[in-house]
Amino acid sequence: MKALAAQTAHKIVIALAAAFFAVVTWTSWARWANFEYRTFDLAYYVQAIWQLIHGRFEVSVEHVPLLGNHVEPIVFLFVPLFALFRHPMLFVFVQNALLATMAPVGYRMARRLGCDPLRSLLIGALLLLTPAAGYMALHEFHPEALTAPFLLLLLDARLARSLGRHWLWFAAVLACKENMALLLAAYCVVNLIVERARGWAELRRWYLWPLLVALVWFVLCSKVITPTFNSGSIDYVTLYDRLGNSGGEILRRAITQPQLFGRALLQSLTHGNLVWALLLPFLGLPLLRPRWLVMATPILLQHLLSWRSSEWNIYFHYAAPLLPLFWMAMVEAIAPRKTSSDVSSGLEGHAPPSPINGSRRRGALQVNYLPWLLIAACVVAQAWLGPAGTISSEATSYLSKRSERERKNSFIAQIPARASVVAPLPYLSHLAMREKLYSLHYILKGLKTLSHASYEPPPPTDYVLIDYNDDATFDAGAGYYHPAMQTKDGRVIPSSDRLLHEFLKQAYWTTDEQNERCLFHNDPLAASTIGSGAIFAGDQAFQLTDGSQLFGMAQTGDGLSRGQELNVQIMWKLAEERTVFPWMLLRISKKGRPIITFTKGLCAPEAFHRITTEQWHLTSWNGLPAGTYSMEALFIDNAKRVWMQANGQVELQSTFLSPPIPLGNITVK
Repeated sequence: MKALAAQTAHKIVIALAAAFFAVVTWTSWARWANFEYRTFDLAYYVQAIWQLIHGRFEVSVEHVPLLGNHVEPIVFLFVPLFALFRHPMLFVFVQNALLATMAPVGYRMARRLGCDPLRSLLIGALLLLTPAAGYMALHEFHPEALTAPFLLLLLDARLARSLGRHWLWFAAVLACKENMALLLAAYCVVNLIVERARGWAELRRWYLWPLLVALVWFVLCSKVITPTFNSGSIDYVTLYDRLGNSGGEILRRAITQPQLFGRALLQSLTHGNLVWALLLPFLGLPLLRPRWLVMATPILLQHLLSWRSSEWNIYFHYAAPLLPLFWMAMVEAIAPRKTSSDVSSGLEGHAPPSPINGSRRRGALQVNYLPWLLIAACVVAQAWLGPAGTISSEATSYLSKRSERERKNSFIAQIPARASVVAPLPYLSHLAMREKLYSLHYILKGLKTLSHASYEPPPPTDYVLIDYNDDATFDAGAGYYHPAMQTKDGRVIPSSDRLLHEFLKQAYWTTDEQNERCLFHNDPLAASTIGSGAIFAGDQAFQLTDGSQLFGMAQTGDGLSRGQELNVQIMWKLAEERTVFPWMLLRISKKGRPIITFTKGLCAPEAFHRITTEQWHLTSWNGLPAGTYSMEALFIDNAKRVWMQANGQVELQSTFLSPPIPLGNITVK
């Protein structure tokens, strides 16, 4: 391996870190701008800090105040930054900048362990080339992602024998999330055993006092802070209810029924990729230094024993506290002269031969080729399960999605800054700098987060925004969108469509229905227009099982050109007690072959009066070529349809509420 000057290697690793930051931050910006964030994570922290700046502590988007969801005091450091730069993506920029620092820190640590500049450069670059690092940067914002750079800085301080920095980064990791106390406790216990030859005074300063601090902090979080701020709104114990209904019962069953835990671990290891995505890019080398994996055990078990499949996979922030430990185990396995224990103990001698450098031939392989093999393994892992494809697609699609992005921005621009609003998941972070913001997915689900308790929706808000093409909010697989279902305690939760109707019928609304989006405006004056639409019967008329009737449909014009829109009028006579909620699709075909299907969504979900007329405007034609097409309306029970699809059922004809209704021809000019 050709020698490389230390100064040059350091400049290269800084450039790699800058390139990583630029790529993942640009991709994150494109995803946010295109309304492709799929959780409430960023919105929760944006609203929490925005409220704090204004002297308020309520966080309506998640129904728990800051420190109530997780105990993450590290986010208070964002207050002065957000006071100066009030943009949601500030959180993502800071997160990604900190993640990018892992490469220079890793380079410095490899140098401390005896690697030459080139090998140190390659080893440091591995931290950013692993799929885990990319997914941490791209998954919105979460304080847990910050544990990766902070843990690395903690280990670097240990190598440098800087007790002050060791305490600083120890506290920073504790402040990222309450469960980090268990990981740091394991770190201290393992090192107390491994480094027992050091003097007791040294062990107390470096590991015993930090161990006590971590344990006290964990008790304080679990017994005081979380019960005070959460008050049962989010029940994380239910993530493990297949193992037991309480922490004590879970611990007892770990001894009396270990097969339950074995089955849970087998499922998460065979159906998830969290462990494999951390091991395989490092060629399994972390297994040669198992003490680092023992330190990771509290977090690994937390994720692998959960029934929530997202925790078994690499696609979120859950790998953040694990990556530095797996990386450190790999580095110790290939370090040519010293282990981290030797360096931190101030020993100058060589470590005993490791399994991969026990002979001259193996040592040559390690020195000359292994870092390059690790780089190649990370590149392969990126292509196999990493975010490289996402980054590439976002870069190419940003310009192509410009018109759709502008339509969505113009839609939410109608909502005043001080108005209260219910919005879908992808829109939450765009609307988070307001006092009253609620997530639509809670109304559709009908249950609190990770709980079997019923969700109590807020009073009618000023606005309700629905995007019927939003598959994050209307996600049957996650349980957000569903037909009527029964809970474990025998209660029946109404269908998501019914739950939305029950929320909307508390007020009078004016609606703006464009394409797949609908904006409801709470307007008491709308009551005067009820039943004022012209009603006529036609060939399209049909009746639903609850007695509701479609009287007819009409569309204006038979020809369209650029900039024009199709207006569809839909007339309903509704049952006094609605139980069926049609979801409408418009299918356009040519010579009997379907071309494209447009989503209107639910038909009059807000209506509770007998006579209702809807006005739907179709303005986006998705590049439909010029020509004459036939149109027909499809009415389906969508909650039942998507639930069947999520459960692998392919027979969907039973979800149609009527035969297709022809609407004539349309000419696209």
